[in-house]
Amino acid sequence: MNMRFKSPAEITAMAASCFPLARAAATGIDQDVLDLVAPKPKQEARKLAALLRAGKIFDKGILAMLHDLVGVLDAEIAEGTWVETRYDPSPENVSSDKCWGKERLTPEADRLSNALAVLIELYATLSSVHDLLRAEQVLRELRAAS
Repeated sequence: MNMRFKSPAEITAMAASCFPLARAAATGIDQDVLDLVAPKPKQEARKLAALLRAGKIFDKGILAMLHDLVGVLDAEIAEGTWVETRYDPSPENVSSDKCWGKERLTPEADRLSNALAVLIELYATLSSVHDLLRAEQVLRELRAAS
């Protein structure tokens, strides 16, 4: 892992960047997720969207909720993905492959993948902020103990 050291100002900026990401994620959940997932994940997604919209992104349990929703969306997208195989047996085709495949998404899976991209970015950024703040706290405790 190649992580540059972050100054307090950089950590603050990273934390601040989570708020617009959270609003975008809440919008994505509302527009692209709620009407496409099962009732139980829908309830959790609705709760998560409300917390994100309220700016409670650093509350305990948000990362776990994000992680769970990412797993649900990933499974739903996998169900809505197929490979379209194309064939070209013509003599003009001089390549070694006479067929190839291209991954396709259903319109529903495409909508979910749009929301998933924002959720993953929010999850990664929030995780980084949590990790950096936890590391600072541990260092303060080690310095105080010595």
